[in-house]
Amino acid sequence: MVLSRLYVFGVVVLLQCTLALATFKPSIVTPSSRAVVKMFKADGGEATMYAVTADGYDEPFYIVNVTAADHFVAGQALGYLSANQSVENFHALLNSLLPDKDAQVILEAFVDIQLAGYLLPSLPQKYQDEIAGVQSGANMAGIPEAYQCIIRGLALGSIAVGDLEADIKYLVEGELEGETPNVALRQAIQNMMQRGMTVGGIARHIASSRITTLGKTCSMFGTWGSRTEKGRLYTGRNLDWAADTGLSNNKVVMVYHIGDSIPHAAVGFAGLIGAITGISAKGVTVHEAGDDSKNVTLTGFAWMLRLRELMATATTLHDAQVFWNSTGNTMGMNHGIGSAADNRFMALETNAVFTAMFMDNDPREANRVVDGKRVGFPLQEAVWRTNHGYDPQFLSTAVSPKPGRDTLTRYMLLHDAFVDYANSSTLISDMQAVNLTAIVGDKGSETFLSCDNASKGENIISATFVPSVNGDSIMYLAFENGHSDKHVPACCNNYVKFNMGEYFNGST
Repeated sequence: MVLSRLYVFGVVVLLQCTLALATFKPSIVTPSSRAVVKMFKADGGEATMYAVTADGYDEPFYIVNVTAADHFVAGQALGYLSANQSVENFHALLNSLLPDKDAQVILEAFVDIQLAGYLLPSLPQKYQDEIAGVQSGANMAGIPEAYQCIIRGLALGSIAVGDLEADIKYLVEGELEGETPNVALRQAIQNMMQRGMTVGGIARHIASSRITTLGKTCSMFGTWGSRTEKGRLYTGRNLDWAADTGLSNNKVVMVYHIGDSIPHAAVGFAGLIGAITGISAKGVTVHEAGDDSKNVTLTGFAWMLRLRELMATATTLHDAQVFWNSTGNTMGMNHGIGSAADNRFMALETNAVFTAMFMDNDPREANRVVDGKRVGFPLQEAVWRTNHGYDPQFLSTAVSPKPGRDTLTRYMLLHDAFVDYANSSTLISDMQAVNLTAIVGDKGSETFLSCDNASKGENIISATFVPSVNGDSIMYLAFENGHSDKHVPACCNNYVKFNMGEYFNGST
């Protein structure tokens, strides 16, 4: 059953001829300026880093447009152009979410073990080459530390699996018992123990920190056909995680042209080598929302790089399905894939060994009942996910088989928005699609239709895509901005309109 406040949502919507809510209406702006910050040129490739300014943002968007013969050169460009910003972001994240310097040393030692033993060897060779290129580029920039920051950033986005507390405890115990100590690591452990912490307490302190856990309030959707203007596909994605860490001072869109692969744009932050969300020149969009599983592994294809490779290779949903089934999952997640060629969107519920794929109006979703109440309300020509699943096999290993926190509220907000648009005969166009994205972003309270408590909101990226097979896709992109009581979550900030044809079809 829809919650009462969602009925209020429906009433408000019907009072608006455009369905842009009276209490909540996102703003769209165009870039104010674009300037070259830095350039890279080497045998086999070149790249340009642009700073794009826009109203509502204290710091620019960095757009890095890379043309490379292979992944090694692409990695060089990334390492060279974003070295400063990557180091700044990595330390900002640690200092914000795990400020204890001794705990940082232990966490870094832990992620280095995961990288060397599992994550990096499990990557396809082309991405191992790219990471080697990152190291080369960081050295070229005179900031070798950037390489370590970038690969540790990849690990931090991939290690929120399994029993982290037990794994970190094992590392700490092993270091204390080992005959050949890691001097810095052992000193950090001893420092924490001298402050009264046990080995188990140290492990618990690090494993429970926000830096080792993925956000649980993300969302995504796709809609098309009779619901939209000209029947075209619209997709959206929110990243709700730790706000006001400083990451958004260095917000980045990496645009890759690598060999004969499909050009694609990966949205994220400096220091992240993969895609949090993104779009390709063939109109394929990728999305993610956390949905924890007990069935996890570190030996699959790290998800942020996997999404990039999907954009680089797939032109249709069939291509995407074939690619997905031929590569390895890692952790419990909901993913979304949109395809302009098919004019459709699908959701994926994944754990280490299983993927459930959902198209629109799926009976598994419609038949999902929890504690005697129906919790699935699929529709025709729309697919959406928050942070819970619907496939019985996926749910059998889910950490939280029942919808938790406000995930069902946000699911129903999207459902009701689609229904209200249809009932008022309003076709979803760019503005309505941005509105759909913004409504479910975290705004710091249970009232999703108001930014009155915005400074506490944790929506840090909000993106709406208008994909096209012709390379002229549109991306509406918002990031958080400001700090402390001046903080504004992405969904309450301006959405900046980017014509991706300028980057997909133009020169570097």
